Amino acid sequence: MNIILSTEAIRPPLAGIGRYAWELATRLPLQTDIESVRYLSDGLWADLPRINSATGLVGNADQKPMEPPPAPQLNYKGRMRQRLGRLPFVARAYGALIPLMASRQLNKVSKGIFHGPNYFVPNTRLPSVVTIHDLSVYRYPQWHPKARIDRMHVAIPQAIKRASLVLTDSLATRLEVIQEFSLQPDQVRAIPLGVDEEFCPRSTTELTPALARFGLQCDGYSLFVSTIEPRKNLINLLAAYRMLPLATRNKWPLVLVGGEGWQSEEIHLQIERAVTEGWLKYLGFVDEQFLPLLYAGCRLFAYPSWYEGFGLPIAEAMASGVPVLTSNCSSMPEVAAGAAMLVEPGDVTSIHFGLKKALEDDQWRAMAISRGLQRAAELTWDACVKNTVIAYKVVQKS
Repeated sequence: MNIILSTEAIRPPLAGIGRYAWELATRLPLQTDIESVRYLSDGLWADLPRINSATGLVGNADQKPMEPPPAPQLNYKGRMRQRLGRLPFVARAYGALIPLMASRQLNKVSKGIFHGPNYFVPNTRLPSVVTIHDLSVYRYPQWHPKARIDRMHVAIPQAIKRASLVLTDSLATRLEVIQEFSLQPDQVRAIPLGVDEEFCPRSTTELTPALARFGLQCDGYSLFVSTIEPRKNLINLLAAYRMLPLATRNKWPLVLVGGEGWQSEEIHLQIERAVTEGWLKYLGFVDEQFLPLLYAGCRLFAYPSWYEGFGLPIAEAMASGVPVLTSNCSSMPEVAAGAAMLVEPGDVTSIHFGLKKALEDDQWRAMAISRGLQRAAELTWDACVKNTVIAYKVVQKS
């Protein structure tokens, strides 16, 4: 099979959809059933960017191995693209131009399958696959800028209409897509994401010097990792954590890792208050090379998000050998598969009692660690890519 993969999402630092696209882009050429892979980005043929898959950085060879780097800075082109993308008329123009450019390139190709891993399929004669990671712009539009909502409300229905097969990251999202767009079950296939091999249990000897750079001790903190935005439910997590006894909060402070996201002003005010009270540390952006160490060193990974298309941090924490607390809705119970403490995200008391048990109940913790490692072992990028190739074969035969 000849595959054409859209790669706009592959930008440092690799996370979420960018990580997914990168794993496809680098692993598909290694599959025996794949004859060739070509990459299309912003409507033009492209080479893969020079990205270190372990760190998500471009050209970081001179960086010291354990030196915490600053957050990556966009170049002039990147800053302009980010600013212009927030303007509704620019977003609409971009949304109209790029599909036309991509269609022009694809219509020159006589044989192949196009895969849009980021909600996008141009108008093409080629059979196509699209990945719909979640429907948050439909379920919770208040969490997104208006320009993004307008763009996605055009792009997603178009992509689904044009695609020969729709992929999702979870069964939960698959069901949402089927219901929202009145599709037949055989038109949508769920393929779970994978966990990078860097996320694994680690010894205290390995963790101690790395964590010391962040002022942390092994088994001495709870951890949250994600962009700081309303969908992640940090307001309720902070309120629930504040309900814990002061001695518990001092023994296991809450550590937040993640850059500033959309509509996060109120969240940051609450973060500043908790920092002042002494039981929270906000590390901001942390480079990917340190994330596996932060995961493996924590007492508990807390992730009571409102909504996830998959919830990759849950899988990464389980693979790291630490207990997980997450929400009882959308895809999160599916990803955890019985290994996590499930709480009601809208109920601060539920989160509070979940935190207390997950921090203090050694019997539950041992069970969660064991089951979490078993579950995470099932979630590999190799399996994700192989199942994606099987999906391509279905499209090829149809």
